[in-house]
Amino acid sequence: MERTLAPDLVARVTRLESSSRRDRAIVLAVALLALATAQAPGPGATPVVIRDSSGSSATLSGKGLTVRDAAGHERAFIGIDADNRPSVDLGDSAGRLRESMYLLNELPVLRQFDSAGKRRAEIRLDASNDGELLLNDANEKLRLALFRTTGGDPQLGLYGSDEKLRAYFSTDDDSPYLVMRDNAGTTRVYAGGYKDGTIGLDIRNASNTVLWKAP
Repeated sequence: MERTLAPDLVARVTRLESSSRRDRAIVLAVALLALATAQAPGPGATPVVIRDSSGSSATLSGKGLTVRDAAGHERAFIGIDADNRPSVDLGDSAGRLRESMYLLNELPVLRQFDSAGKRRAEIRLDASNDGELLLNDANEKLRLALFRTTGGDPQLGLYGSDEKLRAYFSTDDDSPYLVMRDNAGTTRVYAGGYKDGTIGLDIRNASNTVLWKAP
């Protein structure tokens, strides 16, 4: 049976969509007001700073808009960063960078950082404009990747703490396949479709010699 949304859930979704449209309208209006009232900066012009009664402030300069909380910590930035890239940065209550979205070599990248400033997650487009998801450990070593192969097949890769590929799961139009490797990069277990069209499982030794296979 086809699933449908319960009436109360439909009402909630409708309210959320209405609130989202209202919030976007407010943000757009504030941005347009700032652009309309700000003077065109000349050579050596100082940034425009707006501060409220709580001590929070917004600084508009030729490079972008920076928002700070009452403690002076940078919480948000949108503009051109130090590397001349369009960027959106979000900081936590201590002013530590936790999320950054920008163009890297003209390709979009979204990065998320832990409280120690280590890059832990990344979503991006590669040079072929295919999407990638990368997850790192606390040492910024790649441990999991979701991407497309050069042949266009989707693939999930698992990596050791040395960033060597230990296992991957993928599929083509014929069948899925799972490959497990040792720390030398040698395939030790293979399960799934073979190039000859058969499907099976084999176990190999360190020399990549098949010790057991089924069927």
